[in-house]
Amino acid sequence: MRKYLLALCFILLFALMIACIPQQKDVIIPAPKPKPEAQINANQPIKEQEVVIPQIVQYPLEISAEVRELLDKSKIRVKSIHYRYRAPETGNNFHEFYVKGDKIKYNPAREIQALDQKESYDFIYLDKTAKTAVSYCEAPYCAYKGRKGDLNYAEVYIPTVFDWIDGLTKANKIGEELIDDRNNWKVETNNGILWIDTFYGIPLKVEFNGKIYRFQLISVNTVQDADVTVV
Repeated sequence: MRKYLLALCFILLFALMIACIPQQKDVIIPAPKPKPEAQINANQPIKEQEVVIPQIVQYPLEISAEVRELLDKSKIRVKSIHYRYRAPETGNNFHEFYVKGDKIKYNPAREIQALDQKESYDFIYLDKTAKTAVSYCEAPYCAYKGRKGDLNYAEVYIPTVFDWIDGLTKANKIGEELIDDRNNWKVETNNGILWIDTFYGIPLKVEFNGKIYRFQLISVNTVQDADVTVV
């Protein structure tokens, strides 16, 4: 009986101890809030994966740097020029040219030059700015000296040594040659093949459309204003 009472007391004491222990409550861990999506500015373009596309550059016809430097010599060293010109339009003869700035005078030499008529002339004066051309008779044996009349500028104009190098869009050196004992660069251009003097930067010879144009007995910076000005 005593053992029964002790066992019952032990059970009651154990039950009391359990009742005094605080009960652990369930802890609810909140789920992580999703991060707000980045705002997209309506004015900002959406970036796409960059694709590098090689650029195709179309270059215009150009003048090589070495030829450009050569041509610049004509602008620095040649203020005026006197030369003899032979080309298809002159036949076996030479035209004598005087050039200074936009003023030009030339003698349209002929195999037989008769200057005994009132309309006879031996020189043509041209003004590139005004686009005018006037004929004169100046030789000592002119029967009637002086001004003869206006000429059609387009019909009597002949490209000068400067015209062949002005406005070039392509020029590349293809060789070197001696012409009239002078060093020349042989240059391929959009105006044909030019043999350009290496000191003055002007052509002494041109080959264009299968025809040859020659500039000889050149005298630089000897032409005066009075030589190319109509009196």
